[in-house]
Amino acid sequence: MAVLLASMALTTGARAQESPPLLPPQPRPPSTWAAAQTASPPGDSPRPPLASGPAAAATAAPPPAPTPTTAPPPAPPPESGPPLLPRVSPTVLPATSSAQRGPSEAVANGGYHNGLFYLRSSDDVFRLYVQGRVHVDHYAWFGPGLSQLTPDQALKDGFLLRRARLEMAGEFFRMWQWQVGAEFAPSSADNVAANTASTSCKVDPTSSLLTCSTRQNPVDAPSAKPAPTDAFINFAPSPWANVQVGQFFLPFTLENRISDNTMPFLERSMAVRNIGAPLQREIGAMFWGESPDRSVYYAAGVFNGDGPNRPNADSRYDFAARFLARPFATSVASATSPSKWTQIGASVHVGSRDATQVGYDMPSLTTQEGFAFWKPTYTDSFGRLIHIIPSATQVAVAGDLYVPIENFDFTGELIYVDYNTREAVDGLQLSPFTERTGAFKGYGYYAQVDYWILGDHEVTGYPSYQRPLHLDLKAAPKPAQHGLQALARFEQMHLTYGGASRGGAVDSKTPNGDIDVTALTLGVNYWATRHLRVSINYGYYLFPDSEPTSASAKGGPAQSASQRAVSPAQNLPKGVDDSARDGSHDLHEVSMRVGVQF
Repeated sequence: MAVLLASMALTTGARAQESPPLLPPQPRPPSTWAAAQTASPPGDSPRPPLASGPAAAATAAPPPAPTPTTAPPPAPPPESGPPLLPRVSPTVLPATSSAQRGPSEAVANGGYHNGLFYLRSSDDVFRLYVQGRVHVDHYAWFGPGLSQLTPDQALKDGFLLRRARLEMAGEFFRMWQWQVGAEFAPSSADNVAANTASTSCKVDPTSSLLTCSTRQNPVDAPSAKPAPTDAFINFAPSPWANVQVGQFFLPFTLENRISDNTMPFLERSMAVRNIGAPLQREIGAMFWGESPDRSVYYAAGVFNGDGPNRPNADSRYDFAARFLARPFATSVASATSPSKWTQIGASVHVGSRDATQVGYDMPSLTTQEGFAFWKPTYTDSFGRLIHIIPSATQVAVAGDLYVPIENFDFTGELIYVDYNTREAVDGLQLSPFTERTGAFKGYGYYAQVDYWILGDHEVTGYPSYQRPLHLDLKAAPKPAQHGLQALARFEQMHLTYGGASRGGAVDSKTPNGDIDVTALTLGVNYWATRHLRVSINYGYYLFPDSEPTSASAKGGPAQSASQRAVSPAQNLPKGVDDSARDGSHDLHEVSMRVGVQF
């Protein structure tokens, strides 16, 4: 028995020496986020030394002497359990300012920064900006006799897809910029008058002989024709010197150079939209520049003069130029005030149209929602349809003023035009058979005030002039802002048309005379940053002393040279509502928009 007990004792001692050293007990990981913040993270205290030998199973090793605080040795990671979370606030994650971000975070190769989505190459040689906009409008009209208008004259309430646009822009080597956009919103409906057939005619330009045939027409067919909007390339070796070629906004007037996205009202003013820049964009080349402190801007270019997406019709060119100055841009007293963006500007547009090669009509004159109170066509005393066409010299000049004071914006523009014209019979617009030559001249102006009830000018920015896109990735991110903006605009136009003032015989039906319109428009905009707007506009249009083109009854009022503009009720057929036809001189419009734009 003694021998057996001795043998067991020797075996137990040998196993104890072959066993691995025992580890001290490891702390269990905390079970909650709050516990993780209060638990000591690994490395706060040194690990006790490992024990070995038989004594390790009986007693624990004494704690080591504390080490100097000046140079604590690094602690090895724990051998079991998940790593503990860093010590942060349990309710609010820390914000990272632009100054705290590392280089790779501040100049990421893609993302969103200060209003633009972008992609860029790692060397920043190439940049791509992705943009788009959707504007959904609703129109409503109010006034005497509107419900009784014929289908081709009716003003119909309803929703309108005003804009549905995809756009892309980019940069190369920081000196080349480009942009291309396409509009997908339907612009009109064909044959709203429900004419089941029409006559198509071809004209011999030398003999004026007409050959006609009848064709069938669809009724109320939607006209959706995607078309380029802005499409240009810009070379920018210096802020003072840029060369831009392609299709873009004509450098004429202040409003025509402001983006549709951030215009205070849903449409441009009556004067700018109708006589200043009715076609908005042109194809051409422009030399432009601005001072580095943005106190001075200029632009001058040559253009086809025939509008967007149309080749040069007559091998002639228009010249357009714009200049503006900001007198307080460098003032120390105005450094932090909106008044530093006060600007005064001037514009000029000069061109010419070849009478034998230009056959398109002058633009119609319309309200904000599109009612045409003057049209460039009429029926003469022989029952022929006559077209009023731009011809020979075309001149327009404009001046503008913008003054921001605290939460107010004051804006005004004055435009004077002198457009030569000619008249031709329908089907003979491009023949040498001009009936008469005349002129369309006059002025228009508007005065506008905006007030920021919530937010300020920084929500949408100050009036720009459509510079090509460039994103400063080093600039601090701008805070997202909401804004509530109240608007008011008063405007007038006084124009005169003389159909035979330059030559030819006057027809008894030629609409010679004045075109006078006064308008007051009010509005409210809600902005959720500059990328989303909800807007409502109310417009009141007065056509003083307007009369129907023909008397409702013998001896009744009829249009004369004192006023050639008409209200909608004056388009009523005789006998339907003659009191409205003879006595209505105004129109009320209500338009709304929900828009998203980047």
